[in-house]
Amino acid sequence: MGVVVGRVKIDSKWRVVLPREVREGLKPGDEVVVERLGSTIVMRKASREELVRKFEELKLYAGRGENWDAEVGKHRFGGVKH
Repeated sequence: MGVVVGRVKIDSKWRVVLPREVREGLKPGDEVVVERLGSTIVMRKASREELVRKFEELKLYAGRGENWDAEVGKHRFGGVKH
């Protein structure tokens, strides 16, 4: 496990502020993964592979009762991956 750098409180809206010491490599809008391992809660930056897998799991509604995954919809409607 990592080094404890401080303590944070959960506010009334269930938010936490990450201490400056652990923000390196993160920016507002980044996604993190939160895992519970017994009584330990682990928060880590989501990897690109996790984000791609999440994107590929998306289903798009085509309006005619058809459902496609995001990859098919991207090609069908000319979407661009960035």
